[in-house]
Amino acid sequence: MNIHLNKPYSINTDKLKRYQAHYQISATEMLIVPQRAMGEESACDVRWEDIDGARHVMHNVMFRNENLVALDFLLYDNLYKLWKHYY
Repeated sequence: MNIHLNKPYSINTDKLKRYQAHYQISATEMLIVPQRAMGEESACDVRWEDIDGARHVMHNVMFRNENLVALDFLLYDNLYKLWKHYY
């Protein structure tokens, strides 16, 4: 799967529970932005906004490319706005 750097992605719906349990963040609220391609994986920034509106980021989080899907702007308008704010 081709991953485009600095473009918005979300987690494949089949993997939501796994990533939510691992990162303790609602996986549907995570904006994934690949920064470096590394073969079948990508080093990504993970951004999210909590209930109070505070914005958070984790850098260099590794994701398998197959677990990422291009962000659907209609379903995740909040993540699209977050992406536009930073990128």
